[in-house]
Amino acid sequence: FLLSVRRDINCLCDNDRAVRRGAVVKLEKALLSGGKSPSPEYLHRLFLEELHKPLFRMFADQGEKCREVSLSMTLRFADLLPLQDVENVLPLLLAALLGRFRSHPFPEQSEELRLEALRVLSHLFDVCKEKLNPFASDILDALSKALTDSCPDAKKECCEITKKVSQYFDAERVSRAGSPLVASLLANLKHQQWKVRRATLESIGALLLQEATMMDHMEDVLPHLNALLSDRTPGVRQSLAEILERWLLKGLSFRVLPASNSFDDDGPEGFEKFESRLLILLLGVAADEEAEQVGAIALGGLERVAVLKHEVLMKRAAKEREREEARRKAKEAREAKATADQGYMEQEPEEHKNPKCQDPEVVAAFDYPSVLPLLPEPFKAGRLPAPLTSTYVKMHLGNILPQVLGNLTQWTTDIREAAARLLQVVLVVANKHIAPFLDAVLVHLYKAQADDDQKVSSISRLCASMVGVFLEPEMVLEVVGKHLGLKHEGQRKGTSFDELWPQDKHGRQTTRTVQDVLSGVKNFAATTAESRRQVFIVLAKLLHPTSATSGDFQRPLKKPEVKLALRFLEEGVRSELLPAVLAATESLLKAGQGACLDDWPRVFDLLLRMKSGEECNLQTVDANIDHLARLLGRSQLQLYEEHLRSRLGELLQGADAVLWEDTSPNRHILETLLRNAGAAVAEHVGKLMPVLARQASPEDASASARGDLLGLVH
Repeated sequence: FLLSVRRDINCLCDNDRAVRRGAVVKLEKALLSGGKSPSPEYLHRLFLEELHKPLFRMFADQGEKCREVSLSMTLRFADLLPLQDVENVLPLLLAALLGRFRSHPFPEQSEELRLEALRVLSHLFDVCKEKLNPFASDILDALSKALTDSCPDAKKECCEITKKVSQYFDAERVSRAGSPLVASLLANLKHQQWKVRRATLESIGALLLQEATMMDHMEDVLPHLNALLSDRTPGVRQSLAEILERWLLKGLSFRVLPASNSFDDDGPEGFEKFESRLLILLLGVAADEEAEQVGAIALGGLERVAVLKHEVLMKRAAKEREREEARRKAKEAREAKATADQGYMEQEPEEHKNPKCQDPEVVAAFDYPSVLPLLPEPFKAGRLPAPLTSTYVKMHLGNILPQVLGNLTQWTTDIREAAARLLQVVLVVANKHIAPFLDAVLVHLYKAQADDDQKVSSISRLCASMVGVFLEPEMVLEVVGKHLGLKHEGQRKGTSFDELWPQDKHGRQTTRTVQDVLSGVKNFAATTAESRRQVFIVLAKLLHPTSATSGDFQRPLKKPEVKLALRFLEEGVRSELLPAVLAATESLLKAGQGACLDDWPRVFDLLLRMKSGEECNLQTVDANIDHLARLLGRSQLQLYEEHLRSRLGELLQGADAVLWEDTSPNRHILETLLRNAGAAVAEHVGKLMPVLARQASPEDASASARGDLLGLVH
């Protein structure tokens, strides 16, 4: 038997391809597939002393059958041999195996055999585990080349091997030699098959779980993850949520770097420089359109990360208190020794309490059930943010919001829509703690609610409703008043939309100058009619929050807030702004209810102005007048009669001598008031005639004015 086997082994090196193929097939049958296989000890000796070198050499044989059988035999011998024996032949085995796919073009032309070679390598990881660590550089280089294979199965096999690399290889070795591998993996994130994209993402997630690899390669990976937020397959987005959660949980357990004494502050160090960027990606997945299938997974991960962050901060505070206590005892010992030696003690200045010793503050729980109708999915299903989650997001709002708001005005619709959904989630989780950023949020909502895309516009208005619910009306109205130019301090001119988002149009081409918008929002003022119209549209949602699916949300206003809002509306009574002012007036009546009663004449004045023109829907105006009448417990006719008696003198003052301008609303208001007041007009005819005569004078009054007034007299 030994002689026949040795003859076949010698034939493995024969120049004739057919002889080599016959020999390797015979060897496989005799040693591994036959009914009377030799003993394991005999196989061990035969393989190590005579077979392994010619067998590995056949990986590069010209005959495809020879290469196939040699790979199959190697795979089975790896299971039969003791680990020590496999370790002894690893240098030769890896050199022959990796050489089949370590260079371009691939030496192994058969797609199936390249896949089989990768499976052999994967099996070697299962058998040898940490024993492959000395060959890390070669294996990583070969994997980076194999990932460029056009075969999807080969790509997925490489991803499985990459997971084993992260499990068994030293992190420092992987970090130093892993750049080509990371680059190849990132390229596969754009593959057309979703299973390849998911496998690639999971392998990247495993590779970067070690501190060294994360610190060295996360900067390269993060930009590519943004594109996965809009991946067309929910399964890929689910994997992204799970991986981001694992990275955050792992990163929070890393050792905190000591504070640098250098004056060159380059910002956060260690994992902290990635934490906010990973968090905004996790929030982006939580804002996914597939709320139940994807968003809920991300929200659950966010909750777990927030709990761990709190535990980490608690442990840091406890350790800091221990160090502070040790320093205090050392100081007391020094003072006691100085007192004993010299008889007196120099008074040292009192030290301030170290803020690092204090336990982290947790924000108060917000009453989410009271505003549940306004919350977007997946919060409506009862997945309400916990106080620890709000606390965690609050820590990073300064880094999160600028990017979210910046994307809200980007060029492409997909980016704007994703940013609008993300802003919803951030507002819900942060709730009232969004207050320090109210200026920036409102200015961007003014701009976004006028977006050409209907989704962006509707989501932006829902965001405005949530701002109105989470923050006190007094605070919101103060900021809106400043934006309208009514509360702007000093004489400095406010920043307009055109200055925040400068753009130049030449025909069909629009060029926008990219700049730091957030630095200018503090001085924003709505200077044009269009910008003021956008402010009033958002104001309507702030005063009376509404949801497209759940209808109105009742939140009563107080009398001072009603008076302040009325001032804004009165300042905006211009013909081009009337529809937006009407919407805000309607919201004011619904939210103010009884608080509007003391100022009903001012509200009625606004509604009269809207009814007197053609800009507003008359049915909507009449419905608001009827609402006001019901609040007062009177009929519409009684409102007109009382308003006629109290306001006619003010309206007619000086009108018998000075001609109203054509743009003045007084003529239309007078006509509307007189037509609806009925018989109550009779007692005021004496006052009216001089005014009508002056305003209808044929010498200087316009034809339209004379026609309107003569029609009124008739």
